[in-house]
Parts: sequence; C-alpha cells; structure tokens
Amino acid sequence: MRNFISVFIIVVVVVLVINIDIDKNDSFSSNNDDEKQGNRIASVLDNAWDEFGLFSFQVTPDSTILIEMDETKSELQLKKYLEENVNKTDLSQYNIDITKKSLQEVETESFMSEVSDIVSDYIQEKKYHDVELYHPSIEPKPILKISIPKSNERSSENMKKELDYVLASKSAELSKKDISYEIQVIERTNESTIELDAVISDVVEDFQGTANHLIISSTDIFKGNGIYKMSWAQRSDSKDYQFHVTNNTGTNVTVQIQQSGHTQTYNLVANGSSTWVQSAASSGDHTIMVTTSDGRIFKGDVFVSLCDAPSN
Repeated sequence: MRNFISVFIIVVVVVLVINIDIDKNDSFSSNNDDEKQGNRIASVLDNAWDEFGLFSFQVTPDSTILIEMDETKSELQLKKYLEENVNKTDLSQYNIDITKKSLQEVETESFMSEVSDIVSDYIQEKKYHDVELYHPSIEPKPILKISIPKSNERSSENMKKELDYVLASKSAELSKKDISYEIQVIERTNESTIELDAVISDVVEDFQGTANHLIISSTDIFKGNGIYKMSWAQRSDSKDYQFHVTNNTGTNVTVQIQQSGHTQTYNLVANGSSTWVQSAASSGDHTIMVTTSDGRIFKGDVFVSLCDAPSN
C-alpha cells in the first residue's frame, strides 16, 4: 500500500511539472507570436511611409495599430493597402486607429516641443524655482507661456528678454527656422496659479478646492520624444501633494517623482488615468516625469496639486 501511495505521489508531481512547463511554453510561444505579428505589420507600414504620408505608427501590445498620417492622403487607400499586404489572420487581431494631421501641424508641434525643452532645461539650470512653464499651444498661433510671481525681482519684460536671448543662442538646435512663435511671460499674484485657458478634466476637478492649489496644469501634451518633464519648488509649509496623469497613448507609461536625490516610480496602463498622493514631501525641488515604455509619442494630461496649503 505504501509503495502504491509513493508511486501515486510521484506520478502527480511529474504531471504537475509537465503542465507547468507546457503553460510556460504556451505563454512564451504566444508572446513570441504576438511579437512576430507586430514586426510583420510594422514592416508593411514602413514600406508605406512615403506613399501614404505617414508621420508615425505604432503596433501596440494591446492589439492596436496607431497611425498618424498626412491629412491630404487617403485613409481608405491606406486601409486597403494593409488588407492587401498584411496576413488576414494577423490583421484580424488588431484595431486600426488613424489620426490625420497636416504636415504643418506636425512640424509646428515638434518645433514647439523643442522650444519648450530648451526653456525647461534653462529654467532648471538657473534654478528658477518660482517660474512655471506651460505646455505650448499651436492654435491660433504657436505660443509658449511662462508665469512668474508678481513679487519676483525679475519683471515679466526682463524675463521675456532673457528667454528670447537663450532661444536665439540655441536656434541652431531647432529643426525648423521658419516657424514664427511667441514667448508670453505673465505675472501671477500668488504662489500657485491655474492657466486661464487650461481645459481641466472632470477627474481632477476636486483639485481646485480651497485646500488644494494646482501648481502644474499641462493638458493636451504632445511629446514627440516620448518624455514629459516638469519641475516645481515644494514649499516648506505644505507637506503633501497629489499628482494625476491621464495617458492618451496606446502604450504603457512610467510616472516618476524625483525629490532630494530619490526617485519613486509608478506604472500607468495604456489609455488609463490615475491619481497618487505624495505624503511627507520634503521642501525644495521636485520633478514629475512621464515616459512612454517604447519611446513613441506621449499624449495626455499631467496635474500636480498642493494639499492643505495655507490660503492667501
């Protein structure tokens, strides 16, 4: 009887090990097949780049083909091209999401992103903790907006001249030379301000209560290099803040908070949104950075709000 039980246990263990190995192999095979499918589709799209005026494309892990294309090209012809050149089994497993833009719009968005990055780097280099940089707008004309406290020792006119000089000295780094844009420097009357023309989604409306002060309000972000980064000076009389990220891309993003030499990392799924609370925050420089997992364009919204800050 004991021999029978021993043999039975051994058989059960062997069966379990085999099942685990089969599951692992199935999982690996499935992931490998998905990657091969994505590569085959990407290869077809790469060959269509010039013919259909593609600006970017991405075959995402959530079975979506994201495409940005020239508005003067035919979306129907592109879909027909995919149907004729992509394996039907492959194509049936993906949703196609096409966005049409003008070449001028794409070039302007990319250009203003470069301008914003230069200004952001300069502000951080000079340790201008009280300067707030807003996401650039391109309609009705390209504008990059900066705000400074009204009590700042630098006037808005001098700050604008300073930034104009920096951008002029960095003009060789910009991809386009013929795009006209404007730098606006506005003065705010308190430590925290909300951009007047910002569109704030319902999910963060409660950030605007009497105890919550919005200090970063970036909407409709479009970062061609897949990286959004913004810093602020955390006040010593406010120990907590909350930050919200809306991810409008078809890929996961990493959200990082950098403070006092430490980095905290959070993950946000494709086309998702979330709010986190940072407690016992130290005073001084804090940075929020959002990075796409595969380097594609980041689109979305980022908000940071001080909690329990004293009213002015």
